[in-house]
Amino acid sequence: MAIGKAVNLRVRPVQSVDLCYPVDGVIFFQPDMLLGKSVARYDLNGLYNGLGTVAGDKSRLIWDSQAIQSTMQPHVLSSLRAEPVKAELDQAIGVRQNAYITTYSEDVVSMARRVFFDNPSDQTAVLHRLVGDLEGDTSVLRGTLNNLYQADGIWGNPIKRTVSDTTFSAVLDSPLGGSHYDNNAVSHSETTGYEYRIPSVENDIKYRRARIGQRQEYLAAIRMKEMCESAAVTFPNELAAFDQQIRKLQAAYIDTMLVPPFPGVVTGLFRNTGDFVTAGQPVVRVEDDTSVYLVGTIKYRGMLRINHKVSVSTTLFDAPASQPTKIEGAVASVRGHDSVDEQWDVLIRCPNRTAAGDPILPLNYNFDFESTTIEITTA
Repeated sequence: MAIGKAVNLRVRPVQSVDLCYPVDGVIFFQPDMLLGKSVARYDLNGLYNGLGTVAGDKSRLIWDSQAIQSTMQPHVLSSLRAEPVKAELDQAIGVRQNAYITTYSEDVVSMARRVFFDNPSDQTAVLHRLVGDLEGDTSVLRGTLNNLYQADGIWGNPIKRTVSDTTFSAVLDSPLGGSHYDNNAVSHSETTGYEYRIPSVENDIKYRRARIGQRQEYLAAIRMKEMCESAAVTFPNELAAFDQQIRKLQAAYIDTMLVPPFPGVVTGLFRNTGDFVTAGQPVVRVEDDTSVYLVGTIKYRGMLRINHKVSVSTTLFDAPASQPTKIEGAVASVRGHDSVDEQWDVLIRCPNRTAAGDPILPLNYNFDFESTTIEITTA
């Protein structure tokens, strides 16, 4: 065992964080009497891992804005105004619920398989087969009409004039029963039109437009057939993509609240309610003093190595001279002090709690050279 002295040694927390927002905004809420408050760790990673969960109703995600706020609120050290983010999140969760009910539920997927892929009762009723049959019927109709136009000698020729001739005869009821035609009550109507037409070309146009629409229907039906054939993969993938978009909104809302990542004490408050803050600007500092580093320079004649045991004895300013305070730890980092013999720059990690659970040393305490003794065990 050898003795050293504290040239410039002070107490620093092992864990310390300046909490800040990843987005700009106006601070909406901070608890009263925040400075000096002991805070517990909030498991933010656990919340992230559970964002996609559903309850008994598989259509609705649990973590809407109200659920997120309720679970985080007791731990929140500061939060931003976030009404637009909350509204967008809740809207997306509602849309997702509707989409699940109308598209991704087991009943709807089962019906989609019957319509687009496999109908056990009538395989000819599957949509892509019906569209294929419709294309065949369209071709037959076009061919039949073209044959009739050729037979009548008008295939490819325009019709320049159309005539409609209609004759009406009145039918009279006899008082004695029965009815007869009154030849004196005859009306005649004749209509002549000059809208030029080419029936065979019009037939081709209808045919091609029908084929265009049918091709699109067929492609859509084939795509749905493939989706339904692998329904155990495709529909869950679509729903998962939907949920990932919602996850972005959930994360954006979580980003408007600051929670402690480890247990500790609030030792700094840099912004207040109503202040505008930019992304990355420190708002609250949390420090954990259960374990501390003694950081600085010590004077020690001998070789100092990592993991050497260290016992520091000092007299605190408010303690009687006969009652020194002791703290023990181990060297976590060491390097020789430039141009000065027998001095070392060190980090000594020490537990900072008494048996009763009270702190041994206050954070940022600076050791006095005269009243501090350092014992180093090298074995």
